[in-house]
Amino acid sequence: MGHVSDILLLLMQIATILAASRVVGMLFARFGQPQVVGEMVAGIMLGPSLMGWVAPGVFTALFPSSSLGLLNALSQIGVTLFLFLIGVELDPKLIRNRGHAAVLISHASIVVPFLLGAGLAYYLYTHLFNDTQTMSFTSVALFMGAAMSITAFPVLARILTERNLHKTKVGAVTITCAAVDDVTAWCMLAFVVAIARADGVQPALWTAGLSLAYVLFMFMGVRPFLKRLQLVFERQGRLSQNVFATILLLVVASSCATEWIGIHSLFGAFLMGAIMPKGTAFVRSIMDKLEDFVVIFLLPIFFAYTGLKTQIGVLDTPELWVDCALIIFVACVGKFGGSAVAARISGMNWRESAAIGILMNTRGLMELVILNIGRDLGVITDAVFAMMVLMALFTTALTTPVLSLVYPASLMRKRFAKPGEVAHAGADVAEPYSVLIPVALPKSGPALVQMADLITGGPDASRRITALHLNRPTEHDAYRAGLEEATDERIEPLEPLLTQSRADHVHVEPISFTSSDFAGDIVAVAVERKTDLILLGFHKPIIGTTVLGGTVHKVITASGINACVLVDRGFRGDTLKSVLIPLIGGTHDRLARELAERIARTAHAKVTVLNLSDHADPVEAVLREAPRFDLVVIGVAEEFELESNLFGFKPQRIARDCPTSLLIVRENARSTGPTRRHEDAKVTAG
Repeated sequence: MGHVSDILLLLMQIATILAASRVVGMLFARFGQPQVVGEMVAGIMLGPSLMGWVAPGVFTALFPSSSLGLLNALSQIGVTLFLFLIGVELDPKLIRNRGHAAVLISHASIVVPFLLGAGLAYYLYTHLFNDTQTMSFTSVALFMGAAMSITAFPVLARILTERNLHKTKVGAVTITCAAVDDVTAWCMLAFVVAIARADGVQPALWTAGLSLAYVLFMFMGVRPFLKRLQLVFERQGRLSQNVFATILLLVVASSCATEWIGIHSLFGAFLMGAIMPKGTAFVRSIMDKLEDFVVIFLLPIFFAYTGLKTQIGVLDTPELWVDCALIIFVACVGKFGGSAVAARISGMNWRESAAIGILMNTRGLMELVILNIGRDLGVITDAVFAMMVLMALFTTALTTPVLSLVYPASLMRKRFAKPGEVAHAGADVAEPYSVLIPVALPKSGPALVQMADLITGGPDASRRITALHLNRPTEHDAYRAGLEEATDERIEPLEPLLTQSRADHVHVEPISFTSSDFAGDIVAVAVERKTDLILLGFHKPIIGTTVLGGTVHKVITASGINACVLVDRGFRGDTLKSVLIPLIGGTHDRLARELAERIARTAHAKVTVLNLSDHADPVEAVLREAPRFDLVVIGVAEEFELESNLFGFKPQRIARDCPTSLLIVRENARSTGPTRRHEDAKVTAG
């Protein structure tokens, strides 16, 4: 590569970093790993450990040592803003309102790994920490203890919300402990930095005094000012550029103050975020403006810069790899062992205790931040830096698969059972007819609840109708907790359905939670709530023409529960007068007839049976007859070109061309109760 300008080289570096970060991150996410693990790996791949080894010429041309200053500057800006976001995410209520179990576990999860880390430093000090004069044993021991004590709060919280563990006892305790650990670890780190930088007792005391004055000023001076800024935001109804610029100025000023005091600039950014007002539209607006730029653009540069400084090749002897394995072992024993044993002592069972230990062992990006501070301070060598980076990767990647073994999804899905709802085998009391309505698009809700009302027999019937909305995890899965949106069950998409249900005097129980497996969680809710029928809406697919494809296919074929799909062509329950049932002699005809008669009985409508068992073109016959009716109830059948399809490329002409609303039915289980006929449901042969 010929000579290129500094700016062109920087742009080429950034383009390479962003592309590698996105691709590798998405690849890891596909295998169930937090995306941050893939992005950390991408950074290492771009460094001397892989690119410098496989293609040294390309590596030298793309990342010459003379160009790393600009990348370092960008990475430090990214980490500073990221620590501000972490502080904003930290809810003081998590630290204040701690139960007995959380107090014991949080203390153990800090003290045990800290002591083990310091003890490990004593063992490794003579042969690993011998490069510079600054590596005094006190600084090394304190740093190793603090580095072993960290828990990656954002990654841990996101794992909890994606697995819907955040509302369980395990999740609540773990979140509290992780928040306490992060605050404590950063305070310890500030102390370590002050000790490492101080030259004598008097400078150390001076640093401590200035630090205390700084913290008091932030809480007593800056915090009230932030509340005034919030009032400005509320009065204007938007986040103005002047207010946003003021916040950024405060972040930079706080970082400058702590760097000047001698406790590192990142502590200032973190504390500035920690004192921000919590759970307000003001803070959410700031985060919306800031976090995409930080997460997508700046943090991958930090990962790449860390990777450029990570030289796994220096671990070139069996003894060094043994030391690396020892560091990983001590890190896992300290965090997992300390947390799990403390949880067991506090009264939890071994499965819950192990789950807490596994989650607390997650280190992620926070560990890389601390390691870069240690490297800049000169208290760890290149070899130790590489070992600790590998430890951070290993402990983070280990969390999800091991948690799945110790605390499988079958245990977590108990949360879907309605409180007080117990199965009584052989009970004489008839169970109410239960319908589950998964709602993807809000506009489909009103028609679905009207259909559920008709199927379940009207207001006087014994029934239970549940509306379910699943939220996709936010894209910032590796960087922010997402606890606010996960804890606040988003029922806004269910509002049109609930408004219609109130108008029709239909009681509906709404459920909403975060899910990364829509079909699996719909089925899980249906099974746990003993659902008789899953009622889904139809939305025109982006690719293909099938109605029964994708998630719908997975739900109706894997649930073992009767299911139907409403294709809404202006369906209105209060104007329904006539129902058509095309019968072909298929396995799903019986349920189609049962549901049609239920609907007709409630609506006082007329049911017409269209017998098509010997018809040459059943699809054409249905399309010809359908316009004379208000609703067509039809069973899934090959003859109707309505067999479900996973990928959605099979044309389904009835669903596409029928001008009348359709209820497409698939029977997966025999109904427990007999179908009662009613004089208002007049059945005629077509």
